[in-house]
Amino acid sequence: MTRFLDCRGTAARYFDWAAREIAGMRRKPRLAAVLFRPRQNPASLKYRDLILKDAARLGVAVDGHEVEDEESLLALLRRLNADRATMGVMLFYPLCCALKDEDVMDLVSPLKDVEGLHSMNLGYLIKFKRFLDEARGIKCVVPATAKAVVKILQAYPEIAIEGAFAVVVNNSMRVGKPLGLMLENLGATVMKCYDKTPRALLEEQVRRADILVTAVPDPAFKLDVSWIKPGAVVVDVSYQENVDASALQGKALFITAPDNRIGAMTRAMTFINLVYCAKNVPLRRGSRVPALG
Repeated sequence: MTRFLDCRGTAARYFDWAAREIAGMRRKPRLAAVLFRPRQNPASLKYRDLILKDAARLGVAVDGHEVEDEESLLALLRRLNADRATMGVMLFYPLCCALKDEDVMDLVSPLKDVEGLHSMNLGYLIKFKRFLDEARGIKCVVPATAKAVVKILQAYPEIAIEGAFAVVVNNSMRVGKPLGLMLENLGATVMKCYDKTPRALLEEQVRRADILVTAVPDPAFKLDVSWIKPGAVVVDVSYQENVDASALQGKALFITAPDNRIGAMTRAMTFINLVYCAKNVPLRRGSRVPALG
């Protein structure tokens, strides 16, 4: 029998944890949400609105910033890095500007990087370092979407990550690269593919997958459901629906539902990262947060 992964229900439990942590903080977290050329990026606007709703429910103050050029963006990031009142900084990618997204990711202080995309935070995945300060319970910040996928898999005892052959169809800094490392750290054997992988090779790997995660943001990209083996776990992260979930009924063990995807989990992980950042940002007058770039 095929079961749907309950992303919203699982996210609610993580939001509850974040709410309890935030309620107990002497100084409430403050998040800066930065949009680049919002009129040209309606998807980011929609996602920003969801973040604002979550923040209001959790008691998190959000400072919204909208910038129209690269110079203003760089100046804003320098100011936010140095601002003691700002405990987390979130940008909405892709930026679609002259600057590479990967370069801008490193211009956010790693101590305020709620998306876990700074090279320092990504480096912790390679070392499999889980805590910045274990005594205080401050975990390393890791990419929110990759973390969301791992947490939804771990929510079900029937899904064994250790010993599984996992195929990740995405090679981005936000999903594929960190997710591959996280699954490897948990004992899976991981094969990463993407939309440019030769079709025959892609089919070969997907047919072997115990766990299949796909996140290709292209409406033309579809995986053939006949490739997916019986009993596989299928997580479709892409809002373009890389896999026809209805065709997997009775075949896959677990699947994501088209109306209950990973987005709520990603937002929950973002606010959990904010909690860790808020606990780690120096608050004493005169203390400095490293401002890189």
